[in-house]
Amino acid sequence: MNTPPQIPLDLSPEPAPSFSNFLLSDSNRSAVKTLMAWPDWPSPIILLLGPQGSGKTHLGQAWASKSKGVFVDEASVLTEADLFEVMNKALNGEISGLLLADKHSPTDWGISLPDLRSRLTNTPVITLQEHDDEILEPIIRKLFEDKGRVVSQDLITYLLKYHERSVSAQRDLVKALEAAAQRQKADITKAFAAKYLKRRSERDLFTVPGEE
Repeated sequence: MNTPPQIPLDLSPEPAPSFSNFLLSDSNRSAVKTLMAWPDWPSPIILLLGPQGSGKTHLGQAWASKSKGVFVDEASVLTEADLFEVMNKALNGEISGLLLADKHSPTDWGISLPDLRSRLTNTPVITLQEHDDEILEPIIRKLFEDKGRVVSQDLITYLLKYHERSVSAQRDLVKALEAAAQRQKADITKAFAAKYLKRRSERDLFTVPGEE
């Protein structure tokens, strides 16, 4: 009887999002400075815009923990009525502050209520950019080193090009690659990662929600 392969588990807790463990770079320094200036904001409401993986959720949770204000991620998916209500609460002082985050500008939200559209237009905006390679490359390398792996530059370049450019997503991928490599007793190379991501993409494509 064959013994099933052991799946290694990394049970170390992820650190709670905070300003102190957010990756600062020239692309986000101004936005972080504005958020950390709370309660000295130019308005009770600020709109945080940036692409997926730029750190909006991390910063929003860090700010909400510090300020006890309300953070709304993917604000564009709220109904117009709910969005209008929470903005009113912030403007009326019923909540200590409101941070709305989204990857799209409000001009692309399809807002039909004139008053809501006007308020969003007049809301101060701060923007984030994707983490640059100078920040992400040493972090990814360190994630592999923490697993006892020394990996090539072409692997890291590949992961930056074909996977979400956020620390959390790259951390999860390193864990998944390490687990797969241990099961197969393989080295983690560019070819190994490409094969793993292709298989995972195909699995996700053909998996029916609710099925294992």
